[in-house]
Amino acid sequence: MEREGRGTELKGPALALVELDEIPAGLVALDAVAKEAPVHVVGAGTIHHGHFLIVFAGALADVEMSYSRAHERATGAICDSVLLPDAEPRIVPAFHRGARRFPAQGDALGMLESGSSPTLVSALDVALKGTGVELVELRLAEGLGGKAVAALWGSQWEVEAALELARERLTRGRFEGSSATLIANAHPEVSRVLSGGTRFFKEQFG
Repeated sequence: MEREGRGTELKGPALALVELDEIPAGLVALDAVAKEAPVHVVGAGTIHHGHFLIVFAGALADVEMSYSRAHERATGAICDSVLLPDAEPRIVPAFHRGARRFPAQGDALGMLESGSSPTLVSALDVALKGTGVELVELRLAEGLGGKAVAALWGSQWEVEAALELARERLTRGRFEGSSATLIANAHPEVSRVLSGGTRFFKEQFG
C-alpha cells in the first residue's frame, strides 16, 4: 500500500479504513472518498490477496461523508471497514514508522492479530485508549498474507487489560483469524526482535 508523504500526524480527529476485495472497486471508492469531502488520504493501494486498502482522516463530518460515499459506490466489494470518530493519535504515525518505541517500561508483550486491517485497528484503538500500554509495532497487510498485527508492551496487568478490551472489539469486526495473546515476563530476545521489527528477512539480512 502506498503511504502518503505529507506528514505522519493525524489530520483528525476521525480516522477511517476501507478494505475491498476488488482493485477496480478500490479505485472507485478512493475516487469517491477524495471527491466527497476534504479528507487527508493517509494511504491507499493494493495489499495481499488482491485486496485494496484505503486509509483516510480528517474532521469527523468530512470523514463520515467520504466513508458513506465509498460504501455507496463500492458496497459489493467492501470486505471490512471501520470509522473511528476520535482515533487514538499514536495509530497514524505508526502506519509510517511502525512504532517500535523501545526501551519501554514493563516486561509483558501483548500481540493482536486479525485477518483484516480495519478490524485490527479498531481493536488497537480501544486497547491504547483504555490502558497505559505502549504501541511498539503496527503492521497492516503487507508481508503478512493479508493479516494485520500490533504489538503492545507494558506491565502485565496493563497488557492483560488492553488485550481484554481488544478481544471484545475484535468480536464486533471480521473476527476470523483474530487473536489476542499475552507473553508475560518476556525474554530479552523478544524485546530485541521487536526493537528492530518482526520481519524475518530484515532481521536476518538487514
